[in-house]
Amino acid sequence: MELVKHRPDIILCDVGMPGMNGYEVISAIQSDPQYRDIPFIFLTARAAREDHRRGMSLGADDYITKPFTEKDIVGAIAARIRRQQPLRERIEAMVEERRSEAGANWSHELMTPLNGIFGGLDLIEQLQGKLPAGEMQELLGLIRESAERQQNLFRKVVLFYELERRRLGQIKPPPESCDAETVVQAAATNAAQAAKRPGEVAVVCEPVEIGVNGRLLTSAVTEIVANALRFSPEGSPVKVVGTHEGTRYRLTITDRGIGMKPENCAKIGAFVQFERPQREQQGLGLGLAIARAVSELAGGTLHLSPNADGPGLRVTFDFPFEGSL
Repeated sequence: MELVKHRPDIILCDVGMPGMNGYEVISAIQSDPQYRDIPFIFLTARAAREDHRRGMSLGADDYITKPFTEKDIVGAIAARIRRQQPLRERIEAMVEERRSEAGANWSHELMTPLNGIFGGLDLIEQLQGKLPAGEMQELLGLIRESAERQQNLFRKVVLFYELERRRLGQIKPPPESCDAETVVQAAATNAAQAAKRPGEVAVVCEPVEIGVNGRLLTSAVTEIVANALRFSPEGSPVKVVGTHEGTRYRLTITDRGIGMKPENCAKIGAFVQFERPQREQQGLGLGLAIARAVSELAGGTLHLSPNADGPGLRVTFDFPFEGSL
């Protein structure tokens, strides 16, 4: 604790020490605002999961267990040194580091935006009064982006489990219906605007009533159109066509993007993403699962197939037809 007063560049600390253990050391350092920004790494023989969690919850930047190599130590120090990078690079590097450490599992995807939020708040706390107005504005923008992404992810999780409760009969709504043309047009337009490609989605839908909750259909169409835009090049159109045939209403969404392998088209599932190692995909892999759940709750189906007219994917909803408007 005496050495901390000299503001070292980084602290490497054991846990099991006489008189004052490592947890007490970091707690004392964290309680003093002028020292809490010093990078702190535990080096310890305590490899139990609860010890690791306790160390990180107290504010440690890393927790390395014995035996460790020189590479382990140098790598950990290098990661902390990146705090000296320019503002945006520091945030982005931290998020990328934590993302790559945990791999591409869905639970980490939920945590990634929080890394950006807490990283930004840490910088504000550490540099309070020292950040130029321009950098503060930029930092607040990064925090907002991360918060909005986090909100979107949790909305999807909440919706998915609402659909699960409906499927299991835990939620029993009254009969529901909506005007397909109005709902589909609005959902597709909003998805295109969110992707900053407003002129690249063409919608042609018949004004008919179908037995689907309008809010849920909005979510399903939004997910599919957003995916179509995300995985197709700018300038390539996405077509949304809705027609009724006999007692059924068919809605097809076709893009000219990278498409999906035929064997993957039948493997839609919650928290499932295809070929993620080959291309960057943010999100939880819930979009297709939500769309399928909506269609099935309405007595319909969801079918994926390669685009017959060239590259891309065709997603087809098939709903019971309620009647013309």
